[in-house]
Amino acid sequence: MAIYLKKNLEITKSLREVNFLSKLSNKPHVKVGILNLMPTLEDTERQLILALDNPILDIELDFIYLDTKNKDLEKSAYFKKYYRSFQSIKEEHYDGMIITGAPLEHIPYSNIDYIEELKEFFKYTKTYVTSTIFLCWASQFGLQYFYGINRYNLPAKLSGLYEHYIVTPTDLTRGFDSKFYIPQSRYCSMFESEIVSKKDLIISSKSDESGVYLIESKDKSKVFITGHAEYDLLTLDKEYHRDLDRGLNISVPKNYYEHDNPDNLPEYKWHAHGTLLYHNWLYYYVYKD
Repeated sequence: MAIYLKKNLEITKSLREVNFLSKLSNKPHVKVGILNLMPTLEDTERQLILALDNPILDIELDFIYLDTKNKDLEKSAYFKKYYRSFQSIKEEHYDGMIITGAPLEHIPYSNIDYIEELKEFFKYTKTYVTSTIFLCWASQFGLQYFYGINRYNLPAKLSGLYEHYIVTPTDLTRGFDSKFYIPQSRYCSMFESEIVSKKDLIISSKSDESGVYLIESKDKSKVFITGHAEYDLLTLDKEYHRDLDRGLNISVPKNYYEHDNPDNLPEYKWHAHGTLLYHNWLYYYVYKD
């Protein structure tokens, strides 16, 4: 099947493996929005389009921005050309929504200049969206906003590929192997005991080394993902070298490079599970026949 973008993106020219529609047909489709909070706009667009691309469903896909985040002049022009503002979609319903992470873990929530509009967006999803995925930093703030679950700082950045397993089988983990690798890249985590104390939440997957990975509301309306199943092969490599260039005391991403040597090529161990995760979400949480 195919993806329809109401506002076409520059990145589509390089995604030759994805079938993009010039207009929607009368066939059943799902409407999905992506609130992109990442500074690497095109990398995130590419990763999520590839993760969502699937052989069964047509997807009407909107990329969305917050007006109060629209301050950088270069990004402002980009947003207005390729994205839709939150203010322009506030009365529209979406079958699915993805809210990306953001490199804000060292900043208190109250100090983030667009936090009030983000809270408004989170509130909007409760009424206008069937199922929402909150990624990485967005999962941390989402758990705090909806459930009062607080994050805590890790002693060092958690970066690399970590072995995960299923705790509670759900439709989101259908077809998963008993053990699988997922990239993690964060400075914060949550206490598992706080999550299990909330009767509305299910921990569906975790890692003994990196902690809780998939948290879901029982009604499937909210999915909190602490890792990055959507990452492509070189994303952790780019982040590692970016942090080195900034002079940060950063460890080599664990289990990522062959023999943990950054001079070697990374190993792509998570692509199948990353694809299956997003397809399961589309089939079982977003699509309504």
